Amino acid sequence: MTIPSKTTFSIGDTAKMSGASQKQIRHWEAKGYIPEAIRVVSGDRAYRRFTLGQVEAIGKIKAYLDEGYTLSAAAQKVNGTDISKKEGRNHA
Repeated sequence: MTIPSKTTFSIGDTAKMSGASQKQIRHWEAKGYIPEAIRVVSGDRAYRRFTLGQVEAIGKIKAYLDEGYTLSAAAQKVNGTDISKKEGRNHA
């Protein structure tokens, strides 16, 4: 299945596709770990819309978290900042 590059996704669809929860996505966005989503205004509400690139980045962050990286380290790896695994892993 080919997804057109101009397609955007709701936060619910983004959560399903990436494996992250909606709450995690909102938190990561608020803290600046992922770029702010496009907002579509409807009446008094504004709905987040994510691009395919954002969905993929969120999925990669979630995968790094599942491997034991801290959120900061996972976001840095996805954004191209090189850190060593040792520095970025949780040692619990």
